[in-house]
Amino acid sequence: MRSTLPMTLLLVTVTAFVGGCGESDPPTDAGTGDQTAVEQPAAGHPHSHEGGDALVWVEEDVEHEGFVLALGHHGKHLHAAEFVEPAVSITRDGAAVADAKVFNSLVSADGEEVIREEVPTIYEPETEDEPAHYAQGKLHLPKGSAQFIIRFRIELPGVKEELTRDITIDVEDE
Repeated sequence: MRSTLPMTLLLVTVTAFVGGCGESDPPTDAGTGDQTAVEQPAAGHPHSHEGGDALVWVEEDVEHEGFVLALGHHGKHLHAAEFVEPAVSITRDGAAVADAKVFNSLVSADGEEVIREEVPTIYEPETEDEPAHYAQGKLHLPKGSAQFIIRFRIELPGVKEELTRDITIDVEDE
């Protein structure tokens, strides 16, 4: 009789990495302690590329160990009590890099308090509307602050030291 334990562990690990398939506890608003509904990424491409959901690069041409990165988010206007979808473009020698590991978290404007724990992103190949980039690691924006930091943790292929970069975002109250 074969044990299914290794397969079970693999499924648990994969499920945790891709976001739990919507069955994890929703995030808690740091300001109120209330739990908030989480939008889970839909199959395929869950955001539009136009209007208010367009890619906004906050930092571009970030060079690190032969890679060039752009850091930003989807959405021209970010609102409290809604989600921000961070985005990272990574190229090397002009070609998109599809085998990096990119994580993002939400941190207080002073950089001291983690508001939303780190979540993984998913690689999205280039389309007619957007360059190839990592996204779909949505973070809920709590009420109570006009600015936050999106902290990116990036593991680049062939590079021993991971890269951590912060960008500051402005958030409008509802």
